Amino acid sequence: MYKTLIQLFLLLILILIIFFVSNKYFYTVDKIEEINNDISLDVEKNNLPKKDLEIKSLDNEIINLTYEKFDTNGNKYLISAKKGVLDNERPNIIYMKLIEASLNYVNNEKLIINSKEAIFNKQNFKTTFSKDVKLTYQEQTLESDNLEFLFDKNIAIFKDNVKYNNQNIEAFSDIVIINLLTKEIDIKSKNQKKIRIKKKN
Repeated sequence: MYKTLIQLFLLLILILIIFFVSNKYFYTVDKIEEINNDISLDVEKNNLPKKDLEIKSLDNEIINLTYEKFDTNGNKYLISAKKGVLDNERPNIIYMKLIEASLNYVNNEKLIINSKEAIFNKQNFKTTFSKDVKLTYQEQTLESDNLEFLFDKNIAIFKDNVKYNNQNIEAFSDIVIINLLTKEIDIKSKNQKKIRIKKKN
């Protein structure tokens, strides 16, 4: 009887020792891990915008991309870029760099557009060109800061610092609208500004 009580007492002491030791050391480790996690979260929060941008650039970047589409008349719109970045929130949108686009007509005429940047919608092929925009068609050129190219509506709208050039004249305006089917050009201005036209010698 006495021996059994001693054994139970020793067992109880052993259990208590194990409990205190494990509680002390394991709790400390958990606490250290918790502190480290908090520090990591703070660092991530501080660097979140930059990190997100880097990940977005790497994960969504496409090199040397090309898209083409035909209209109902058989004319083909072709757009190529050296680099593109997909938009996570809008899957149809691509931000392009160093672009060359062309509209190839069924009669073999060709209209070419170059720019440094563009926002392209791969669903309807609407393209917003910007930075050093230049359109070339036969002996005519159009340059501007921005160009809205609405392929589904057969319209190209040049905006801001527009310069039109052909063999005979040079014209400056704010807005120039081209009908892509008829190639008719409509030169407009904002706030009744004068449209400047210079005749070449």
